[in-house]
Amino acid sequence: MTGTAPVRVTVVGYASLDSSTSVSEFRGVDATSILERALVSAEPGVGGIAHIVSAIAGTPAAVEAISWVADDLPGRRWAESVARCAGIRGVARSGTRSPAATMIEIGSGGTICLFDPGDCHPDALTDEQREIVTEGDWLLLTVAPRRITEQILDALPDSARLVWAVKHDDDAYTPEMVARILARADVVSFSRGERPYVTLDRRPPESLVRPGALVVETRGADGVAWSFASPDGAARPGSIAVEPVEAEDTTGAGDTFVGALVGFLSDAVGPHSALASLDDEEVGRLVAGASTAAGELLRRRTATGPPVADPTATAPTAPGRPADASQPAEGPAHLKEKH
Repeated sequence: MTGTAPVRVTVVGYASLDSSTSVSEFRGVDATSILERALVSAEPGVGGIAHIVSAIAGTPAAVEAISWVADDLPGRRWAESVARCAGIRGVARSGTRSPAATMIEIGSGGTICLFDPGDCHPDALTDEQREIVTEGDWLLLTVAPRRITEQILDALPDSARLVWAVKHDDDAYTPEMVARILARADVVSFSRGERPYVTLDRRPPESLVRPGALVVETRGADGVAWSFASPDGAARPGSIAVEPVEAEDTTGAGDTFVGALVGFLSDAVGPHSALASLDDEEVGRLVAGASTAAGELLRRRTATGPPVADPTATAPTAPGRPADASQPAEGPAHLKEKH
C-alpha cells in the first residue's frame, strides 16, 4: 500500500476504566476466594476499545474511535488517552458516570468480568458517529449497546469491510444478531472458549460466514488457527505456534491481537482486494505479527510493574516473531484463557 492513502479503520465499542485482580482458586458463590493482589487499582487502566485502537495505531492504518463516556474525570482521562493515537470525533459525551470494569482472573482458567456501563449511553448514534461509519473502509465491531450495534449494521455500506471481535455478552447480542453479524463479517476473531458462542444450531462459524471470510481462533499456548470460508465447504485452513508469555495481568492481550491483526490485514489488502488473495505464508506472517504485539504488551507490563497499563502510551511493532497470541493457555506457567 506504499504511496497510497492509509486505509481508514473505525473501531466501535464500549469505553472502560479497568481494574483487575486474580484468585488462584474461585470457590464459588457464598464461599470465600482469596485475592492475590489489590482489587482496585490506585489509577484504573484505560480499557474498553482503547487496546484495540492503540494496536491499530501501531500499523499503517488510520483509526477512528466510536464510543461513549460521561463528562467526568474518568471519561475525560479515557478520551485524552485515546486521542493520543486515534481520532475521537466519534466519542460522544453525556451523563455523569463513565463505564468501568473489574476483571478477576482465575488460576484454573477463565476470567470473571464485572462491568458497570455507567449512564452515558444514548439510544441512537449521533450524526457524526453515523457519518464516520459510512465513510470508513473497515469497521471493527466489538461489544457495544445492542441498539447501537443494530444501527451500525444498518448504516454500514456494502463496500466497507466488517470485522467482529467476538465478546460473549448476552446483553449485547441475541442469537439472531450473532447470525446477522456472522453473515456480514469479512473477519471474525474469537478465543477457543468463545467458539460455542458463535456456533449456531450446531453449525460452526466457518459455515455461517460468507465465502472468502477469514475466521481466526486463538488457542492460548496452543497457538492460533484460521481458515478462509469457501462456498464449496472446503475451507482453507492455517495455523501458527506461539511462544507463551508469563504475566500476572493479561488484560487487553486479546484486544491487542485483533487490533494489530486488522491493522496489518487492512494494509496488506487495502479497502477492496479480497482477503483470500493473501497466500498462506503472508497470512501466517500477519497473524504472527499480531501475536507478537500481544506478547509485547504483556512483557512491557511485566517489566514496568503496574497491574494495568495505559495501552495508548506505546504501540505494537510490525509483523515478526510469534509470541503468545491474545488468549493464552491453561496452567500456572502460562497466561490463562480469557473470554
